[in-house]
Amino acid sequence: MYNIFALIIILICLAAILFIIYRKMSLLSTFDVNSIPEVKAADTKTKILEERIQRKMKVIAAKLSPFFKLLTNFLQRKSKSISESIKNWEEKYKAKHKKETLVTKEEFETIEKKIDAILKEGKDLSEKERFEESEKKYLEVLNIEPKNIEAYRGLGDIYLFQKQYEEAKQTFSHIIKLDKSDSFAFFELAEVNEKLQQPEQALANLKKALELEPNNPKYLDFFISICIIIKNKDLAQKAFLKLKEVNPENAKIEEFQAQIKEL
Repeated sequence: MYNIFALIIILICLAAILFIIYRKMSLLSTFDVNSIPEVKAADTKTKILEERIQRKMKVIAAKLSPFFKLLTNFLQRKSKSISESIKNWEEKYKAKHKKETLVTKEEFETIEKKIDAILKEGKDLSEKERFEESEKKYLEVLNIEPKNIEAYRGLGDIYLFQKQYEEAKQTFSHIIKLDKSDSFAFFELAEVNEKLQQPEQALANLKKALELEPNNPKYLDFFISICIIIKNKDLAQKAFLKLKEVNPENAKIEEFQAQIKEL
């Protein structure tokens, strides 16, 4: 019983204390610290000091500005110089690396002899119609020298003979990519076009072949044949006159003349 009364008394006292604190806090919240003269003076002094420091900093910055400008220019020049040095080092390294990978004259001659020998083997096998073995020889050359035109030509001839026209077309087209002045590649590509029943493309490739070799009887002969197929009498007649001029003994002269006349 006494414990309950004691607890009640404690709670009442605690409530009274909290009420007093609440009243004091309310008074403090309405009190303006900035209204105290000492605080006002201290605040003004702080602002004056801040403004003075800012003015000093502006003066110092103005004096140091030329120095920082010079320093920036110097660092930019230094950076550019370092960049150029790195570039030069890279170029020297590449040149050195390239020099290291170059073969000697003796090694080059040995490789050339090896390639010539393999090409001959490939050609001999092709003439014997051993095309699978011949193809392997030409591919062996391309493994040594990936841009060897004679190896590609050998492959193209094999594909053309075996009526693998799409493969032949790709091969002769690749030769032209490697050497746009290869007139024979244009001629052989025209042959493939004719086999694929693409006379217009054949004519275009023959024109390029004749631009490179305008007096080649073989090219003129085939050009006339294609012109007759597409019934282009004017082009056929011009090529015919050219063929008579450069190869008057051509066995097909009379045949061509009769066919052109019928167009």
